[in-house]
Amino acid sequence: MTDLGQRLLRSVKEARAIVRGEADPATYRVRVAPEVDVKALRKRLGLSQTEFAARFGIPRATLKDWEQHRRQPEGATRVLLKVIEREPEAVQRALADI
Repeated sequence: MTDLGQRLLRSVKEARAIVRGEADPATYRVRVAPEVDVKALRKRLGLSQTEFAARFGIPRATLKDWEQHRRQPEGATRVLLKVIEREPEAVQRALADI
């Protein structure tokens, strides 16, 4: 597994501990990714809008709004897009069990 994949799994375990009350959320800091060029990301992966939306669980209409700059992805969505940018296979593996 890649270093990023290991960090993602560690982060998920930490988040689960916070939700269960086993860890103090004040000890964790979350950095939100800067703006993501969704259209460039999708094209770099060689996917159509329909394929990208289906593969990563994003409504196609939302994807179109991002690409046409009518809306910007926010918060956790920017984080997800950053992970897709760096490790698309890791996201696909994580979503395969859903």
